[in-house]
Amino acid sequence: MGLSCPVCGGPLDAPGVCRACRAAIVPSRVGQAIYLGRYAQLSGLVRAAKYRRNRVALVWAGERLAAAARSVGWPVEAVTFVPTFFWRAMGRGQYPPAVLARILSRELGVAYRPLLVRYRYTPSQTRRHDRHRLPQLFVAKPPVPKKLLLVDDVLTSGATFHRAVEALFEAGADRVWGAFLAVVDPERLRRLPYNRPGAR
Repeated sequence: MGLSCPVCGGPLDAPGVCRACRAAIVPSRVGQAIYLGRYAQLSGLVRAAKYRRNRVALVWAGERLAAAARSVGWPVEAVTFVPTFFWRAMGRGQYPPAVLARILSRELGVAYRPLLVRYRYTPSQTRRHDRHRLPQLFVAKPPVPKKLLLVDDVLTSGATFHRAVEALFEAGADRVWGAFLAVVDPERLRRLPYNRPGAR
């Protein structure tokens, strides 16, 4: 039996993702963020990248996201990512947001900067209802560039991303754009903070 496409489950006739899915998956932009697709469509790709260490599919996704970011023309100075704990990332073998951030930085020709550290433990929030979600807290390591592209694999409620952006603002960032592998609800992207209050 041959390999199957992590997106549709059909025969894998191209590296990482099948030809049909390559043609069908087109990155989208909502507000100041870009994303590859809805989680309902890309859940298999997310799981393959996060739990089965499918780096080939993740690299393809990162390059597709990078092309979208480049076409938008944001004046990004550096790319960073929303971190997890070191032990959790090591247990999975690869951490998709960090891999995506490296690809985006390379393709955009800007610095890759792992600026954020997660310092409070909270349980996984993927199955928690919005009103039960707990804040995930981060600290940013200075110096922090003024204009950043912040990468995460999946946006669910937006709470984690919001906390990460706040930490970057507190450390000196003025503008933060978002890039995601998948989002549950694209409309949540419109409510995220992208500009530090008072910044020009």
